[in-house]
Amino acid sequence: MRRPSVIQQWLALACALSITVAAVMVYERRIEAAADAPADSGDGHGAVDVPAPPEASAVPEAVDVPAPPEASAVPEAVDMPDVPDPPVPSETDSADIAAVAPPPFPDQFEPSPNEVQADAKRLGAAVAHQITNYGRNSSVTDLAALVTADPARVDALAREAATVHHPGMWSRGTIEYAQLGGHRDDRISIMVVVRQELGKQGTSDAERAETRTMDVRLARGASGVWEFEQLASAGGQPVARPPNLSPLAASVVDDPRIDLPDTAIWDIYSGQTDPALHEVMLDIAERTPYSVIVLKTGHPHNVFGTDRVSNHTVGRAVDIHEVNSALVIDSHDTTSSMYALSEWLVSRLDITEFGSPWLFDDAVAHNFTDEVHHDHLHVGVFSEDHVAG
Repeated sequence: MRRPSVIQQWLALACALSITVAAVMVYERRIEAAADAPADSGDGHGAVDVPAPPEASAVPEAVDVPAPPEASAVPEAVDMPDVPDPPVPSETDSADIAAVAPPPFPDQFEPSPNEVQADAKRLGAAVAHQITNYGRNSSVTDLAALVTADPARVDALAREAATVHHPGMWSRGTIEYAQLGGHRDDRISIMVVVRQELGKQGTSDAERAETRTMDVRLARGASGVWEFEQLASAGGQPVARPPNLSPLAASVVDDPRIDLPDTAIWDIYSGQTDPALHEVMLDIAERTPYSVIVLKTGHPHNVFGTDRVSNHTVGRAVDIHEVNSALVIDSHDTTSSMYALSEWLVSRLDITEFGSPWLFDDAVAHNFTDEVHHDHLHVGVFSEDHVAG
């Protein structure tokens, strides 16, 4: 028999090696697949069945590999939206970011050294100060609770103070004066004139202002000191100037020599004051400028502590606490211009009653003096019909 050549032997060996390598590769792939397969939990040991190696003649199938894309292929362009440039903040924008604080709270009222019942005046003014000084997020009930711890008085004060509470706005209340409205041993009325300025958040300028006369009532506590009892009046509701306001009433309101709180102006606008009172008020202004505490609203309904209706209630009386920039409480000297004005008033036939720091023996009008009238001039007039008759 002819022996194969060396070349044929090498070819046969190479072929055998190729088949063996292919078989080993297939076997390794099956081993890896079996290792990745979930364990058989039948015997609890996670044993994996390893398949027998394939026959040497097994040849793996060919795998189709996709051809790479042509070099000339270019992705389609995508339309992108136009993006505007970011805005550049201006000086105005920067200023708007910074919060503008409202004005500071005004000082508490401090009575004159000559005042009688100074402690009562100080407390009455503090009540008005408390309910008219607040921020935009304040609660009227919370403000009332700072005045008194009595739940019933807190509720009553919150209801009455709602007139001067404006949610969403800041408020600044400046006490202009605190005058006695009536006094008994266990009760006292303090009439407080407060200028209330109101503004919106983010501004230090007031949007509007109102000057009110409040009637704050105090009572003596168990220890003998004055305690808050009630807010009898918050100064009324605003009244628009009527188009048919009488020339006489308009003259009083518009006279720069007569300093009127808005509460008194609203009394005139609503027709609650007697024309005879307007005449006397204008006559006083001809002699001297003066400041009014109250006409009707903000004064006790009755003469304090009695069942007699006050002349203020029927619109025929005015209380004056300042004459020519001087407080009545500081002008008790009989050589003062205040005294001379009082002498002239009690001599008039149209004056029905006059209260002041002095008693005049030769007065035509009924005149009187007491502790309550040490700080103001009370001028009561006859009705217009009585004067005309």
